[in-house]
Amino acid sequence: MSQPEEPGAGRLAVVIPCYNAAATLPECLSALQRSERRPDEIILFDDGSTDESAALARAAGVTVVANGKSRQGPAVGRNAGVAATDAAIVAFVDADVAVAPEALGRLEAPIIAGEAVASFGCYDDTPRSRRVAALYANLRHHWVHRHGRSEAFTFWSGLGAIRHDVFAAHRGFDPRFAQPSIEDVELGIRIVERGGRIRLVKDALGTHCKDWGVAQLWRTDIVCRALPWAKLISEGRGGADDLNISRRERLAAVLAHGVWLSAIASLAVPGLWPLAVATTAGYLALNFGFFAFLFRRGGARAGLAGIVLHWCYHLYASLTYAWVVSGLSSVLARAPSAARSPALASAESTPRVPGNGR
Repeated sequence: MSQPEEPGAGRLAVVIPCYNAAATLPECLSALQRSERRPDEIILFDDGSTDESAALARAAGVTVVANGKSRQGPAVGRNAGVAATDAAIVAFVDADVAVAPEALGRLEAPIIAGEAVASFGCYDDTPRSRRVAALYANLRHHWVHRHGRSEAFTFWSGLGAIRHDVFAAHRGFDPRFAQPSIEDVELGIRIVERGGRIRLVKDALGTHCKDWGVAQLWRTDIVCRALPWAKLISEGRGGADDLNISRRERLAAVLAHGVWLSAIASLAVPGLWPLAVATTAGYLALNFGFFAFLFRRGGARAGLAGIVLHWCYHLYASLTYAWVVSGLSSVLARAPSAARSPALASAESTPRVPGNGR
C-alpha cells in the first residue's frame, strides 16, 4: 500500500512579517499574486502596526496573524507565521520586497529536488528608491549575493524558503532578536552546523522598495548587523570565506584604513605621499567591479557617493569587529539584561517557535 501524504505536502506558504508597511505592502502582495508559482497560502504577521497594513492584507485575501501587543520583531513574527501553516515549504518575503514572477519557483526547486533544505535569493539591481543611500545599500546587497557561493553558509529571510520540518527541528528564528537584525544569519549558521545544506539561488530576485537614509543605513549596518555578527564570529561561528566577510572584503577593510592612515602620515612626512596614492589606488582597484556597477546602475552621483559610503562601510564594519573581539564590548555583557541589545544577547538564547508544539 502507498503511504499517505504528509499534511501540507506539495504546498508552499509565504510568511510576511509586517510593521507599519502600508506604503510598500500593496506592491509586495501584488507581486506575489503575479508569481508564476502562486503561493498556496499567504500569512501576514501584523506586529502591532498602527497603520492600515492589516486591513490591506485582509482585503487582498491574506491570512492575518495579529500580535495583539507591543512590537516583538520579525523573528517572532516569522515564527508565528510558520506555526500557522502546515505547508511543506515556507517562503519568507519582507513586506518591502516585490518578488519577480520566477522567484518563488526558483527558490522552491532545489528544496523539492532534495539538493538543499533551505534557499534564498537576492535583491535585483533596480531598487525603487533613487536616493543615494538607498541605491548604494540595495546595489551592495545585490552585488554581494550575486558574487557569493551557491553553497551558502547562512540564510536570508528577505526572500528565502525553507522546509517546514527543518524549520521546526531547529526551533525557528531566535526570538530574542527584537528588531530586524541577523536572526536569519544565525538560523542559517545553526542549520549548516548540523549538516543541512542551504542554496543561494542568484536568479531568484526581488525588488527592494525601502527608502534608506544615510543615518538609517549606518545604524542598521553597525547596531543590527556588524555588532551581533562580530559576536558570532568571536564565538567561532559564522566566519566563512563568503559574502561580506570574505577574505576579499577583509583585505578591502585593511586598505580602507590604509587610505586614511597614509594620508595623515603624508601630511606629517610629505615624502610619504606616494604611499597614500598607492593605498588609495589599491582600494579603488580591489573594488573596481562594484564601483563600476554603481556608476552603471545609479549614474555619476550615486557612483561617486557610493565610493565614499563603501569606504565608510569598510571602516565602521571592521572597527566594530575589532571592538567586539578585543573585549572592549564586555561592558555591555556585564550590563543588566534589560539594557542589553537583544541582538548581542541572541547567541546565548534557545530559540523556540511560538505556538508550535512540535
